[in-house]
Amino acid sequence: MLGCPRAGYYAYRSDLYSNQDNEDDFIQSIADAGQQAGDLAKIYKHVTDEHDIKATDYDTSCEVTREFLCEEKVTLAEAGFRWGHCYVRADIIEKDGDRIHIVEVKGKSWSSSKSFSKSTGSETAVVGDVLEYVYDVAFQKYVIVNALKEMFPQKTFEVTAALMLADKDQKASVDGMNECFRVRKGENGQSYIERSADAVKLDKENHILTEFDVDLLCDMIINGETTEQLSLPTGSFKTFVEAASKAYCTQTKMPATLSANCFSCPFHKGDHDPEEMLDGYVECWKEAAGFTDEDFKKPLVRDLHGNGIRRGTLVEAGKYFQSQLTPDDLKCGPVKSGDKLSLKERNWLQIGMRTGDKSILAGFGKYATKDGYLDLDGLRAEMDTWVYPLHMIDFETCAAGLPHYAGMRPFEQVAFQFSHHKINKNADGTYSIEHAGQYINKRKNFCPNFEFLRELKRQLEVDYGPIFRYSTHENSILRGIRAQLVSSLESDRDELIAFIDSITQPTKDELNVDKTLCAGPRNMKDLEAIVKSYFITPVMKGRSSIKVALPAVLNASKFLQDKYSKPIYGVEIPSLMAAKDSPKAWIEKDEHGIVKNPYKLLPPISKYLDLTEEEVERLESMREDGQTGGTINQGGAALAAYTKLQFASPEETEALAKALLAYCELDTMAMVFLWEHFHHEVYG
Repeated sequence: MLGCPRAGYYAYRSDLYSNQDNEDDFIQSIADAGQQAGDLAKIYKHVTDEHDIKATDYDTSCEVTREFLCEEKVTLAEAGFRWGHCYVRADIIEKDGDRIHIVEVKGKSWSSSKSFSKSTGSETAVVGDVLEYVYDVAFQKYVIVNALKEMFPQKTFEVTAALMLADKDQKASVDGMNECFRVRKGENGQSYIERSADAVKLDKENHILTEFDVDLLCDMIINGETTEQLSLPTGSFKTFVEAASKAYCTQTKMPATLSANCFSCPFHKGDHDPEEMLDGYVECWKEAAGFTDEDFKKPLVRDLHGNGIRRGTLVEAGKYFQSQLTPDDLKCGPVKSGDKLSLKERNWLQIGMRTGDKSILAGFGKYATKDGYLDLDGLRAEMDTWVYPLHMIDFETCAAGLPHYAGMRPFEQVAFQFSHHKINKNADGTYSIEHAGQYINKRKNFCPNFEFLRELKRQLEVDYGPIFRYSTHENSILRGIRAQLVSSLESDRDELIAFIDSITQPTKDELNVDKTLCAGPRNMKDLEAIVKSYFITPVMKGRSSIKVALPAVLNASKFLQDKYSKPIYGVEIPSLMAAKDSPKAWIEKDEHGIVKNPYKLLPPISKYLDLTEEEVERLESMREDGQTGGTINQGGAALAAYTKLQFASPEETEALAKALLAYCELDTMAMVFLWEHFHHEVYG
């Protein structure tokens, strides 16, 4: 709501406007720990079922709340307060005499060493990472203070506010905490928590949720004393609340304001929305920017991706179309063949391809055309340094807000699966490919991180060939496991740490502590960095994730299409998943001659997770608390899959594990496809 004054109107008219947030309630609950944390907080605060207010309508929830607040001392969950055009449901309300304490519970992780605000001289601003959370509780305090005056005109209450967050400095003291709060889908499609009988015992264990005092900061927000309020449409917290709440209740549209927030608009109509539903995103742009239906089909600034591209700034300057941009807008210039592309240069090249601007393409040399860019000179210089065999690895991990295992912190990663492809160079100069190894943990109540690492070490230490990862995920995971090893009592701890040090590079956080740390002699190579430097096609829209790069490569390479349209995978290319008597062809084309996404050729994993395919796709795109990675572990899908493994029957476990192994195998085979395309183009 803070980022879009029109959001309240669209949300209110859910009968008319598409709202992806409504559809994503269940999968969002899987992807983050919000609902689970909320239910655990009720246990910590000893909220009885009687004091958990279930009423859903405004009047009843407020009346029940008022009745309970007549008691001298009480703790309530979901208490309702209404004042003017404003209404809130507070996660936890603690009343003790004339003191009211608000506790807002979020699945976000936080550390006591971090501040919720930053100050420059006499100015104070809320930290961006927690802006929406702090404003949420500030709004609650503002409404509750005023509602109490109307509820109890003869009394004066002291109202304080806190955020209860997953504490990064705390470790779970029991196994199975996550399993005590299972996310379920109700008949109305909304999520709810199914709490196990063991959950009540968690109050006796080490608390991983901590209350952080934000009361003073809330007062500063309410009084208009924080500087980020200058960006609000009406200039201050109180005036914005008044205007937005009035507009919501009277179903009045506030003026449309265009910003970077528009690019994640939940009211933008999806492919599966009914035809009759309206599109709030389109409506705003037509009103504020004068867009026509044809304008939405043009190359837009919203389609640019990558760090350093300030799309919001461009939009606020009235630059909506890629054709309006100049090199000065992206602060980039011509590139020589063999030079690595910067992220801004990739976007400028993307604009040249998308708009067909020959002058832009000319600035990138002989390898740039409207159909794509593959810098053979730069690639050759890179690939000439590689010594065979090559190893392609991909990890599947999950990070649960409520940890699965004792000794783990909130959102600490669990590495439960990997795949490993190997590319060998033969004596005659040809190469051979094999699916050389894999791992998956199927055991319940067993933290696999060290076993995972031992198996990875066993498979990779047979030679000294370079190891390839895609992006930074694998490096981050191994450095995280290293930290766990340091404080462990594992008998082979030193040996495992030495292995990690040999194939990784220290993270920024580690370097902030010790600047003498350096990359290992066999430090993994980032294949995504190579893609970013030398390869792009128009369909990639400046992006470089494996899910974007793979279809781009398969559609660009006739060599790969010819080779992998035949069922050779499992015979000519040994596989741990594809049997020799049923080899696989990875290439199939649709009726338009476009190569189908190979992931669509695998049996859908959704049936094993009690989800639809669309829900799994949305889960894969969700990233919470820094989760990144491959196809399954881009977001909540990995968490859903691994959580399901903790509950599944032996039969279900085997079926789900087989499906996960097939997906992870394709993750590393996708890396092979990229290498093979590059190798063929460079060396023939």
